[in-house]
Amino acid sequence: MKVRDLPKKQRQIIHAWCMYDWANSSYATSAMAAIVPQYFVYLFTQAVGSELIFLGLTITPSAMYSIAVALSTAVVAISSPILGVLADRIAIKKKILCLYTVSGALITSFSIFVTYLPSSWFWLGVIFFFSNIAFSGGLVFYNSLLPHIAPKALLDNVSSRGFAYGYFGGGLLLAVHLGIIIMMPSDWTDFATRMCLMSVGAWWFLWALWTIKVVPEPTIFNPIKRMTVTKATSLALNELGKTFKELKKFKMLVIYLIAYVLFNDGIQTISTIAPAFGADTLKISTTFLMATILIIQFVATAGSMGFSKLADLITTKNALIVCLIAWCFIGIFGVALAPLTPSSENDYSYSLKFNQARGSYEILSLPELTDSQSDEFWKSKFGNLKEKDLISVDKSSELLNSVKSYDESQFSILISDGPLRSKSTIGPKHPSALDGPIGWWPKLIRTIFWSPLNIPVEYQFLILGIAVGLVLGGSQALARSLFAKISPETRSAEFFSFFAFMGRTSAVIGPVLYSLISIVTAGDNRLAILSILIMLVIGTIYLTKVNVEEGEITAQNEDNRIRSTN
Repeated sequence: MKVRDLPKKQRQIIHAWCMYDWANSSYATSAMAAIVPQYFVYLFTQAVGSELIFLGLTITPSAMYSIAVALSTAVVAISSPILGVLADRIAIKKKILCLYTVSGALITSFSIFVTYLPSSWFWLGVIFFFSNIAFSGGLVFYNSLLPHIAPKALLDNVSSRGFAYGYFGGGLLLAVHLGIIIMMPSDWTDFATRMCLMSVGAWWFLWALWTIKVVPEPTIFNPIKRMTVTKATSLALNELGKTFKELKKFKMLVIYLIAYVLFNDGIQTISTIAPAFGADTLKISTTFLMATILIIQFVATAGSMGFSKLADLITTKNALIVCLIAWCFIGIFGVALAPLTPSSENDYSYSLKFNQARGSYEILSLPELTDSQSDEFWKSKFGNLKEKDLISVDKSSELLNSVKSYDESQFSILISDGPLRSKSTIGPKHPSALDGPIGWWPKLIRTIFWSPLNIPVEYQFLILGIAVGLVLGGSQALARSLFAKISPETRSAEFFSFFAFMGRTSAVIGPVLYSLISIVTAGDNRLAILSILIMLVIGTIYLTKVNVEEGEITAQNEDNRIRSTN
């Protein structure tokens, strides 16, 4: 059976359902993946510096961003099961979806004002916190509609189709945003960035109207009328307790959820933190990060449908395992990304050449200093230097030693000829300085692969992005459709809310773990990623224990029981 074999009305409903992925992927792509992480790192660095010391702990921008991700997903994890129980007893799935959509779109649009507020990085974090709650909460009820719009035989196809719509639609808007930011004069980049975020809200809301108008509210098999707030809360808590008790009837579902918590933790954390890691640790520009994410979108469009075909050939479970194995290799590859050490004059922040006639050094190039706290020290000592200036040998030696020894130095320096005899060095915080317990791994890969092939870190990140695109859509779509196959259709909102609870719980654990390890290790973000990778490996192994056929039989028996009593 194929989608084209379905009645016209059902095909229209499936198309409208997929359009919500088209709508909200503007947030997932342009806001959450491409703009907000880099913009947050930029605002944080401008205001605070490359790290914040709080109660003796070192907090990097990506760690702070990860905390905002964890807190927002925690709210969804707690609230979704309660709302899901109510949505299976009262016809409110679409109403809740609409509420989350309007709230998320409106809050995202408020980003236009963030630069006018004190501590802009903090307020951008607040906006992201609430908009991510709306985005993640809406996905719960959007996903719960899936079993009601397509037969079980087409769940893989329709789920993958939805993700394909999302990647393509999100990619189109991101292409527009990238064009705007590139064409805008540098003085207008900040305003252009905020305008792009505001347009995300508009895109999300307007395209979502198609879904809300066309997709019908699913039939409620055991409805409750005259529901008060107190009664609704009591019912939700009681039903949620019953769900936990009844889980023992759904053995395969429980095993799958355990595996899902583990592997989803890895996928979601890596996907969410990667842009911030690129901006914070690898120092990749916002424009290049956006271009990479744009490429990922279109690769993922094909990847999601490709894995749907693979699922037809080797089963949904086996196709998902292939995806997860690929994710494990991607995690290992991601830790090995390493900026190349400076090798030519243009690679260095400072470049000085001895002027024999004047007996001093001429500054050929120097970095542009920011207003961040970490640059204040540098400005006090070297802020008056300009290109083409001549400085004494002693001043040149002082600059060389400061670049090398100042704890917050992200600079590099090359001094050619003269009394200092062609010296070069990099600062402790320079992107190519690879320290920490696993610094040997990116150093090794840089030595045997990146440096000989002269592949800069931007293109390393691009290669990683293409690999992510190939498996990202497939892993998400197959995980969703596999859950739909082994859960009862008559209790879709309840079980998908529980699915979301487990997913959001894991999405909280991952960023929290990333933040804690990054903070405890004084900013070792690579070690933080490695810890997430371990959970992904364990989840992949656990998935092999799921018997899908047994799970489908159990779900069908539950549907038959509920339908026979109504």
